[in-house]
Amino acid sequence: MRRNAYLLFLCLLFSCTEKETKIIWVYPYRLGTEFYPNAEAGIFFLTQDKEELDYSSWKRRTESFEIKGFEYEEGYFYKLKVEYEADQPPQKLKLKSVLEKRKDYIGNIEGAWKNIPLPDQPYFPIFIRIQKLSRTLETYGGCFRGITGMGEVGERKIQLVDTYYRLEADKICLAQSPIQEGGFSFVQSTTHYQLTPDGFLEFFDEKGNLLIRFQPSE
Repeated sequence: MRRNAYLLFLCLLFSCTEKETKIIWVYPYRLGTEFYPNAEAGIFFLTQDKEELDYSSWKRRTESFEIKGFEYEEGYFYKLKVEYEADQPPQKLKLKSVLEKRKDYIGNIEGAWKNIPLPDQPYFPIFIRIQKLSRTLETYGGCFRGITGMGEVGERKIQLVDTYYRLEADKICLAQSPIQEGGFSFVQSTTHYQLTPDGFLEFFDEKGNLLIRFQPSE
């Protein structure tokens, strides 16, 4: 009886709360109020509670969020096993193990680009801007402007979504100019990319065909 009472006393004294574990992913860049203008000032982690990485599904954590024992290095997706107290909001986590550290190469192609003519292909001027932090590719050309999300960006592999999640067209412009066929088709077809020694950014389809070539526009 005394032993049980003593154990209860120790639990009350040292907070013997049941621990639980889960798998989370950590975004490779911490974001500030440039993406959350109505949020309090600070730099925030983005995470997701999933076994498999979903490049488009992230939750902004509060400024007080922390993972004890986790040494964060920018530019990597982290898959972590973490521990937390079951009866407390999971704002304070403890690292159990790093399951995966996946390098992100989007920083290599971040910036503004303009396409250049290719032999034996019709030329339609297109501008793109790749944003590292928001993980988006903006396209401008003719009467159209669009934004698409980006998934994995490896050393050569690149994932663009099949359709724009935002596409705007100027109706007045369209009334004055015919629609340019295939102008943005590279977005749906691109699976690989390369940076050439001359500084060009090239996109390829799954068969290795060159779709479009860009040069820096800034």
